[in-house]
Amino acid sequence: MKKIVTVSTLALLLAGCNPGDQQADDTTKTEQKSDETKQSNDETKKEDTAKDTNKDETNKTDETAKDDTSEEAKQEDNSSDAATQEDQGSSDETKKEEEQKDDTPASENKTEDNKDESTDKPDSSSQDPEQEKPSKPEDETPDVDKSANAKANLSLGNLVVVNKKYGLPIDYKPSDLVVPNVSFSYSGVLEQSYMRAPAAKQMEKMFAAAKKEGVTLNAVSGFRSGARQKVLYNNYVARDGKAAADQYSARPGNSEHQTGLAFDISAPSVGNGLTAALGDTKEGKWIANNAAKYGFIVRYDRGFQSRTGYTYEPWHIRYVGVDVATQIKNNGQTLEEYMKVGH
Repeated sequence: MKKIVTVSTLALLLAGCNPGDQQADDTTKTEQKSDETKQSNDETKKEDTAKDTNKDETNKTDETAKDDTSEEAKQEDNSSDAATQEDQGSSDETKKEEEQKDDTPASENKTEDNKDESTDKPDSSSQDPEQEKPSKPEDETPDVDKSANAKANLSLGNLVVVNKKYGLPIDYKPSDLVVPNVSFSYSGVLEQSYMRAPAAKQMEKMFAAAKKEGVTLNAVSGFRSGARQKVLYNNYVARDGKAAADQYSARPGNSEHQTGLAFDISAPSVGNGLTAALGDTKEGKWIANNAAKYGFIVRYDRGFQSRTGYTYEPWHIRYVGVDVATQIKNNGQTLEEYMKVGH
């Protein structure tokens, strides 16, 4: 054995190598391999760490995406719920509206129908103000047989009698109608603003005289066509009944207004209304005392209902001329009695 080792050592010596150096080289090589292995292991660890990091980031991204998806899903669910609630609310509102329609009184449902029915009603602020319904008739008015209605005698001129017995053709209209230059209870010119020329001239004088004495009068309604009278009369009948309407409103063709010789006048003290209260005012008393001076009579005076067929109307004046008006007033007569005709 010793021989073999000696031979090996000798061989190495002959080769110029030191056995200790060879051993050192082997050690160095071993260490280098160890360092390489360690370095390789470190790099592997780094790669694994990077992989883990990427994996974590991927997982976080996935979780974030899941959260976003979940949030979007929640929002969609909330939107769906809101839409459902809105639809439900709309449905409830619709049901309420239908219930309200069912509960609406029949009188309210007929509003549109009533508009058409009220089209012909007089406008109390201007066009033919409605006269009040008498609270109590003064006395009984004799019944008039309308089948025996006679024609009014237009040839009598200013003295033509038009009442419940004597009527005019429904389309009659005077040819000399003018608008008197007096104060009116409304603005503008209407059909009712006109009057026959001779009567209009005298009414201007009467209004001027009243004004000088501190009495303010306003013209309300003059000429009225037969067609217009028909509308008014029918409305009064609908409002108060035929029997009551006949006490204060003329039937179509039987109104003095159609002659163009009559005018309704009033005063601001009674709101320019056609009311019996006018007779107790300063203006009403002035009319009763002075109208005859200008050719007018209070056509339907107090206490004359049984003699004229109409209740007291202190606002309704009728032109007959100064002489006739003076006689009628002084004698306490009606036009019918002066003309010796019935009513």
